[in-house]
Amino acid sequence: MRREEPAPAPTPIRWWRLGPWSRNHLMRRSDRYEATFVLLAATLILLLIPFAAAYGTATHSRLEQQTQAQRTSLHQVPAVLLENTHPTPDTPDDEPRPSHRQDSARVRWSTPTGDHTAVVPTEANATAGQTITISVDTDGNLTGPIRSNRDDTVVAVTAACGAWALGSGGIALVPALGHALLTRTRMRQWAREWTRIDTSPR
Repeated sequence: MRREEPAPAPTPIRWWRLGPWSRNHLMRRSDRYEATFVLLAATLILLLIPFAAAYGTATHSRLEQQTQAQRTSLHQVPAVLLENTHPTPDTPDDEPRPSHRQDSARVRWSTPTGDHTAVVPTEANATAGQTITISVDTDGNLTGPIRSNRDDTVVAVTAACGAWALGSGGIALVPALGHALLTRTRMRQWAREWTRIDTSPR
């Protein structure tokens, strides 16, 4: 009768047996060193999670303060359309460029520092001479769109995940380099042993 081979151990058990505390006599000293490097790297990667979360929370708070400050400094002023609404034209690089999917028109508004003109998004079928409301800063300059709370959250989460990924990659690089160096050392040792075996006795 054919002897049945024992079923392989579950993956967690195999990982446990590969730890530096294993009593397996076939494990070399270099294997235990490599297992220790991997264990330390995994522990540090897990410890990075709360630090990344704290970094994301701080980033969200900073972005919220910036958004609130921008909202506080904005002013709503009337602006007169100088032309009928049409697809966004080419404008100088120093002027805001609305999305090409939006209708736009050139407008003029007055501030204590003088008159200003710019191309702004408008509703469809707006005509020249019509008055719309735009947002300007304390100097009377046209402002772009302000981030929403959802945008701040997305940026903060992205920053936290990026910080954790960057830190984890740097930590994981250490055991990877250690594995490469230990493997190279083992190959050299095996080559010396095979050379000693193949050498004819005197």
